[in-house]
Amino acid sequence: MVKTADLGMFISGKKCMEKAVYYARVSTSLQEERGTIESQKSELIQQIKKDGNILIREYSDNGWSGTRLDRPALDELRNDVKTNLFDVVYFLDSDRIARDSTYQNIIISELLKYGKKIIIRGKNYIDNPENKFTLTVMGAVNELEKAKIVERLMRGRKEKARRGKIVDGGQLFGYSYIKRTDKTDGYYKINEEHAEVVRLIYETYANTDTSITGLIKFLEKRKIKTAQGNYFWGRSSISRILKNTSYFGLHYFNRAERIESDNKNTRYARNRKTKTRPRDESEWIPVPIPAIISEELFNRVQEKIKRNQRMNRGTDEKYLLSGLIKCGICDHTYTGAVWNTKKRVYKCNYREKNSSHIPEVIKQKCDNYYVFGEDLENAVWDVVIKKVLQPSIIKKYIDILRDKKSESRRKLEVAINSLNAQIENINKRKMKLLDLYSDGLVDRDNYQMKIEELDDQAEGLNNRLGEAKTKIELLDKRKEINENIGRYCQTAKKKARTLDQKQKRFFLQQIIKKIVFLKDRITIIGYFPIVEISDKTDEDIKHCSYHTCYRSDKRFRKI
Repeated sequence: MVKTADLGMFISGKKCMEKAVYYARVSTSLQEERGTIESQKSELIQQIKKDGNILIREYSDNGWSGTRLDRPALDELRNDVKTNLFDVVYFLDSDRIARDSTYQNIIISELLKYGKKIIIRGKNYIDNPENKFTLTVMGAVNELEKAKIVERLMRGRKEKARRGKIVDGGQLFGYSYIKRTDKTDGYYKINEEHAEVVRLIYETYANTDTSITGLIKFLEKRKIKTAQGNYFWGRSSISRILKNTSYFGLHYFNRAERIESDNKNTRYARNRKTKTRPRDESEWIPVPIPAIISEELFNRVQEKIKRNQRMNRGTDEKYLLSGLIKCGICDHTYTGAVWNTKKRVYKCNYREKNSSHIPEVIKQKCDNYYVFGEDLENAVWDVVIKKVLQPSIIKKYIDILRDKKSESRRKLEVAINSLNAQIENINKRKMKLLDLYSDGLVDRDNYQMKIEELDDQAEGLNNRLGEAKTKIELLDKRKEINENIGRYCQTAKKKARTLDQKQKRFFLQQIIKKIVFLKDRITIIGYFPIVEISDKTDEDIKHCSYHTCYRSDKRFRKI
């Protein structure tokens, strides 16, 4: 996070004062708690003071790994480097920039490109081969050092586990974890209150015809509390309990490893390794702990789970719209399933989950329909082919093709000139405010508040400027756009008639953003290319969105 430093000005000697910022980083929450980030800041402030410069702004990433280039404060610094906000940037050491030497060179190259002075370890970095070589070597050493630390730590934990020590102590329903002290190792102790619930779950599931859904309702009706102290039992929680070998006294360490998620929304997640991947059983390390149930009871439960999975195994047919349908009531995803072992249906996940619980514990209800798969798939396909892939329909949704005076070239050019003037004026106001702050005529709080206001205004103006420039570009391609819309529709319709199920699914994924299903109506929201550019990358292809509704006229049946 970027914030204005709470330190005012530092002026010494007759040296020309420069506007300075610094970047600090710690990679773990433990370092953050111990004040490592504060010690970095203190040292950097002293360096700035010693050099006779003025501290304008600080950039600090608390708990962010140096192996990543996308960090919030670092991104802010890389954006501000293109402005006149500062002249010089201070780093305590090269590994605070990044652990990877390639990333270090990227950041340093950007700073030098925009004429910024760089101070590392209190010394002025000059763009020469010697310094580049030094940074590359230091980066490689830092990478090796981190890898060695991780390897030693993991090796030590494995060795402790092989000696029967608990090294991954945490929450395990049915047990209380007693933390390690100077005299004793950490260990699991049976929590009798929760252990009785574990025994009840195992014995009920093993000795009756109760399914997991029935087990959930059984526990909720008897107001048996979860580990969090509420009465809402999740299916995944029950499944984990029923499959955990720890309950018959065999706790495994090293069963899985953390890997990076494929989720694109984790740009600023401090830890991208949010997915787990099972390790080979040969790598598992068994650690004995007190048993709550017998191994024989555990094995009977596993047999029943396998038997139920075989009986409930669904059809191998693919669902054309899987992952694309959203519930129009609760906004949860619709997924494919088999109804009465014959018919394919799509159903709301949230409604299905609620059916596993008693009404008293359900906080939000959803009564949206299940819908027969064939009905919904045919309707969506008809809408896409017959309505969406029509040149006249596509043109309707492209504002640039409409005859609006406000989007004429002259109006757009006037708007662009006006926006550029406003942005330049804001930059001048920021520089004037910075001078006032440097002279001590504006206090820190007012300076920070006014700068943030000006930044917000500039961001809005830049967004509008980008939109206006895009419209200017498209005006020059009016004829090309019209021709390509017709060619796109003709090609898409011809190709659609030859697609198999797998190809249809791929086609719909490219053209549909989401399908909202609400009882007797589907709303399709999607996008498609409007300019065909065969020799450029995907980023160069313009898109426009479409939004169309289709009412079923009782075509969709409530289940």
